Amino acid sequence: MVFKRLSTKLTVMYGGLFSLALLLIALACYMAVLSYARDSVQKELQASASVFNRIWSLKSDALQTNAMVLSRDFGFRQALATEDTATVDSAFMNLQSRLKTDAGLVIGRDGRPIAGDTSALGHNLAHALGASDEVDSRIGIISVDSHPYQAVAAPVMAPDRLGWVVFASRLDDAEMQNLQGLSSIPIKASILTQTRGGLWQGPAEQSTTYKPSSLSFFIDQSLETKAASMVESNQGTVIAVATSLPNLESDQRSVLLLSYPLSAALKAYQPLLTVLFGIGALGLVFVILASLYLARSLTRPILALKEAASALRDGRSSQVNISTTDEMADLAHAFNDMAISIEDRERDITRLAKTDMATSMPNRSSFEDHIAELEDQSEAGIVVVAIGIERYAHIRAVWGGAYAHTLVSRLQTILARLFDKAFIARLSADTLGLCLAPCDAEQAIPLARAIAARLVKRIKVTDDQSLDVNVSQGVYHVSHVRPTADEMVERALIALDQARAAKTGIALFDPRIYSELADTLLLTDQLFAALQSKALTVWYQPKFSYREGRITGVEALVRWNHPERGYVSPQRFVAIAEETGAIRDLTLHVFDTVLEDQRRLKDAGFDLDISVNYSGRLLSDEAFNARTVSMVDTAVGHICLEITETAVIEDPKIGLAAINTFVEHGVEISLDDFGTGLSSLSYLKQIPAHELKIDRAFIMEIEQGQRDALLVRSTIDLAHGLGMKVTAEGVETATSFTLLQAMGCDIAQGYGIAKPMPYDALIPFLEDFRQVGDARARMPEFRPRKAL
Repeated sequence: MVFKRLSTKLTVMYGGLFSLALLLIALACYMAVLSYARDSVQKELQASASVFNRIWSLKSDALQTNAMVLSRDFGFRQALATEDTATVDSAFMNLQSRLKTDAGLVIGRDGRPIAGDTSALGHNLAHALGASDEVDSRIGIISVDSHPYQAVAAPVMAPDRLGWVVFASRLDDAEMQNLQGLSSIPIKASILTQTRGGLWQGPAEQSTTYKPSSLSFFIDQSLETKAASMVESNQGTVIAVATSLPNLESDQRSVLLLSYPLSAALKAYQPLLTVLFGIGALGLVFVILASLYLARSLTRPILALKEAASALRDGRSSQVNISTTDEMADLAHAFNDMAISIEDRERDITRLAKTDMATSMPNRSSFEDHIAELEDQSEAGIVVVAIGIERYAHIRAVWGGAYAHTLVSRLQTILARLFDKAFIARLSADTLGLCLAPCDAEQAIPLARAIAARLVKRIKVTDDQSLDVNVSQGVYHVSHVRPTADEMVERALIALDQARAAKTGIALFDPRIYSELADTLLLTDQLFAALQSKALTVWYQPKFSYREGRITGVEALVRWNHPERGYVSPQRFVAIAEETGAIRDLTLHVFDTVLEDQRRLKDAGFDLDISVNYSGRLLSDEAFNARTVSMVDTAVGHICLEITETAVIEDPKIGLAAINTFVEHGVEISLDDFGTGLSSLSYLKQIPAHELKIDRAFIMEIEQGQRDALLVRSTIDLAHGLGMKVTAEGVETATSFTLLQAMGCDIAQGYGIAKPMPYDALIPFLEDFRQVGDARARMPEFRPRKAL
């Protein structure tokens, strides 16, 4: 838009509309004045034309009468018949001198001038009349060199026509001025004749120069309508009337053109037009000023509303004051009511956002605001205590939500009495926050102990009910370098988790544990990136079969060679994967690698079973279990899933259902780390496992005492009784290797056989072991190979 301000738009709109109205009115007035002036001039011109016609007739009649008297004179006719030139000339000149005409002549029978004017006019007249067969008198205009003449010709009859007596008066400027003087207005009179080329011409001293095209059209129209019209000339636009005149020559046209300048016609109305223009200009100025006033009166309250709306948007109080009583005032009152309502709602929202609805206590947001204010106002130390109510969920389940909230409110009252300068808030359902400043570092733990000592007593919750409450406390103290309020609360909560984990009741924030948590968070992000880039690799640890005396299988173990940390412990990043849900992508990556490597091993001549660790977190994912079955179906050899017994015990129904599904599809199951959990024979008999793996903790101590050896032997016998083969993990010495063989163990796995190795090292190891493995396995002094 060209105009962005409403006041400008209103001013331009009203000013423009009024200007347009004035223009139309001025145009209408001008057209009316012009029409009236043209009509007035036309009447005057037509009256002048009538006067000229009358004068023309009178003069023509006088000349005609004298010419006829001479033409009928017997002596003159006798002299003309006998061609007595002297007599003819004497008689004609005598009459012409009495008539005082400008020109005259006598034309003979043969059409030649006999007496009188023998110039170009005479020749033109002789030519015009000599070719005529008429016997009556003739009156008309004849033009010689653009000079018009009024001519009268009377025939000399005896009885045939002997010739013509002609008299001519020049219609010069003096004649036209005499005619112009008869008019009441200073008109301009001109005689125009049309040439054979169609152009209208007149004497230079009489004629005004007109545009040829417009003049021809005007004369034709004026002669037809007998009305005045306007035509362009060298003197500007003129009002003119054309009157046709008779002509001696048949191929010639003549007109009397009476004209009057338009400017002269309008001159009388100039004062009126000036007054109208002045009135219009004053009206336009008034309208512009009124438009500006109207625009300001409209835009001023609008601008006030805009400023108030901007203040309301920025959260500042705003009211609009308007003294008028129109619609803008109604709008302002409505806006003020809206602003008040918004402010009330904002106060309510702010109060609700800073308050725990159940207890009307300050919430965590309000707690952090208070800490932030203390940081700005105080340079002394600040202590933040997170007080966790133990068994809160149990209390709420037994006594109800209202009772639990009343308990929290009661605890706040107790703490407020104990520390009157402390700020107490509810951080979560079962956690209170207490902030005290100023407070030295040496006072932080004693403060927490004082809280514990007070809350250890039985607390009266209602008039007839009391309750023993146990609390744990996390304490964070800061003095100089202060983190943000949110970080301070978080560190107090972390200290609370540390206290609960250590079961100490009170724990001071330990930055080392906080660093470990931060490092774990960083490692989690890096693990996801490593899975996306397939930076994790799969290594294999061989498994030796006592019965066959060779390597019959391998266990797939995932390894992560971090570009900065080096090899990350599998226990750490696998635990992270299980907690974050990345265990699915990790397991898929292992399956894809194992299936491809198993094909490559078979192509190399080694048909090995491969065991893959399967997280208990995945057993409840039916879609992932179905995907596992479909992947195992594509394997070229046996794939065994190693599942810990604790994964089944945590949710027996789901775990057993998933294991049964695997077994139904031909997938072998191995119970991993047997003996480390709370082993249950009732679950063991329900699990359709194919293999039982004894944890390395038993195997490592088998040489040290009879108790571990007895447990291992009993486990082997139990597994065989249930139809499972037994694999011993952690076999590292020849003695343990031999003892396990004597106990009937089926498979040995450990560093004594080989350490985990990448696929590129597995093929050379298998080839070397195949050459010497069978012979040495039967020897009593056999010492299994260390890793290559």
